[in-house]
Formats: sequence, structure tokens, C-alpha cells
Amino acid sequence: MDFTASGILERMKQELKNEDSRIEGSFTMDNLQAVSEELARFNAMLIDPLKQEIADRKDETVTSGNERHYVQWAKEVVDENNKKVVGNARAYGLRDGSGVVYVALISMSADAPSESIVQLVEAYIQTKRPVGAIPIIVAASAIDIHISGEIEIRDGYDLETITAQAKTSIEQYFTEMAFKKNTTALNYHRIGIIISEIAGVSEIMDYTLNGGEESIVAGYDEYFSLKGLVLHGS
Repeated sequence: MDFTASGILERMKQELKNEDSRIEGSFTMDNLQAVSEELARFNAMLIDPLKQEIADRKDETVTSGNERHYVQWAKEVVDENNKKVVGNARAYGLRDGSGVVYVALISMSADAPSESIVQLVEAYIQTKRPVGAIPIIVAASAIDIHISGEIEIRDGYDLETITAQAKTSIEQYFTEMAFKKNTTALNYHRIGIIISEIAGVSEIMDYTLNGGEESIVAGYDEYFSLKGLVLHGS
């Protein structure tokens, strides 16, 4: 089942009995759009980390003290209400014999965790680390992404609605990337596909990511954050 904003919206739209309510820009459709976007965010932030955790347990063999083990320890941490505080973690150990292992944390909402969460994870990992290991726990940092594009709009659709739907879909994609184990590149062509698949987009003629037309690479301790989306329609 499609849990993107557009997929959720289409299913709710089909349940409407009044044909007039299905018209783009109607009061009902505007409200359904807002609800579908929120449900898509909910799915991305809560379901995706669970799916990744299940996948990790199925296909990873973890030995004590390797990088994967630090990731596992970070994801095990819970707060005073017994709720998980880390949505994802990525580890990088120096290969110089120093025992230093950097662990970058991403919160349950796919952004940088608070300093209190970093300290909580650090305290927990200190109880698990092998003798001689020096774990350094940090909050992942954002790479701000600004997207600009030119699109051709189908009849019956408006630029404002298309832009809002594209923003939701791109943010969901960024969230999915944040919760994956080794995703370190924002694929330029993938962004074009996402925009072109939005209802009402006939064609995407041109677009840039941070002013360029190429993929953007992130470090193990970075994630992508959408800071601006500007679409021009014709």
C-alpha cells in the first residue's frame, strides 16, 4: 500500500460520495490534502525506523565492539518513559589503533537530537564499550537543501498545491534516507522523479539542487534537510 501523501490522498478522495468534493481546490480537498501530508509524515517517522530495525536484525551479524555494535547500542537507548530516543545512528572508527569510534545520532523525527539525548546515549555506550575503546557521540548535522525548478502544469491544477505536495514528498524521501544505514548521497535524478510524479505536473523542464545539477554527497554524520522549494509553472 502506498503511504506517500499523494497515495493517501488518492485513497481518501475515492471514498468521497459527492463528486463536487473531489474537485481540486475545493474546501474538502484542501482539508484532505493537509491530513494526507500529516499521515505521510507520521508513517515516515514511525514506520520507517521500525522497518530498518527489523532489517538490521535479519541481515546483520554483530560482533562485540565493531561499528555495527555501536549503532545497535545507540538504538537501544530509551528515555525515562521507556521510549526510544534514537531513530538512526552511523558509526565510523578510526583505523589508527587509537580506539576512537565516532557515533553520529539522528533523532526519531529524522533531525539532530538534543544535547540531553546525546549525553544519554553516551552514558549508555560507556557501559557497553570494549576496554580501550574511545567512543565519541555526536549529533548528526544537517545539509540544507534548496531546490528550484520549472514545471509545466496540467489544466485544473494550481502551482501552490503542486508545490505543497512536492515539498511533502521530498521531505518524506529525506526522512527515509535519514533512517537508512548507509545512505550518503542525495540523488539529483531522484528529486526530478519525485517532482514529476506529483499530480498536476505535466513535465519538469529544469531543476537544481543548491544551484547545481548533480547529486550531493553527505558524510556519515550528516543528513539532508529541505530548506527551500521554489517551483515556477507554465
